Amino acid sequence: MASEIFSTAGLAMVLTLVGLAVGYAILKVTNANE
Repeated sequence: MASEIFSTAGLAMVLTLVGLAVGYAILKVTNANE
C-alpha cells in the first residue's frame, strides 16, 4: 500500500515536470518565431 502511494506521487511529480518542460519548450519556440 505504501509503495502504491509512493508510485502514484512519483508519477504525478514526473508528469508535472514533463508538463513544465513541454510548456517551457513551447514558450522558447514561440519567442524564437517572433
